[in-house]
Amino acid sequence: MKLSRKRRRELRRLKGTAQELLDQQRVVLGHAGLVLQEAGHQARQLSDEHLAPRVDETLEAVRPTVDRGVASARRAADSVRRVSAPFVASALARTIRTLDELDNPQAAKQVRGFGERSGYLKAEKKKKGAGGVIALGLGIAAAAGVGYALWQAFRTDDELWIAPEN
Repeated sequence: MKLSRKRRRELRRLKGTAQELLDQQRVVLGHAGLVLQEAGHQARQLSDEHLAPRVDETLEAVRPTVDRGVASARRAADSVRRVSAPFVASALARTIRTLDELDNPQAAKQVRGFGERSGYLKAEKKKKGAGGVIALGLGIAAAAGVGYALWQAFRTDDELWIAPEN
């Protein structure tokens, strides 16, 4: 598209004016940033001088009431736990028995683990295997053998000693 000289001059002038306006806006925005920074600094100082002490006073005034409420809630939770523990334990035990009857040992193990972690069920005592019983028997037999050998070594038997002949 072909523009006349007059239009080109007007467009150049408009471009220059727009550039001046952008430069002025950058300066104004720079000043606005400095003003906002100083305002934030002043707000922090005012907060530290006036707001923080009032908040601290209010917290100290409210703290005993909150502490009493927390203590009351803990006592209520403890009493509910004491009352409901047998019911929860029996429900967990019944669920475990049902899962064992349904041949679902993995789910029963998970429910049992939850009950033990939460303190409603006591951990099952581990059964001694055949290896433990055999090792215990061998240990007792070894101790008896050592005891017999010591007894034989230290017993006083007059017939074992032969008197020297002169």
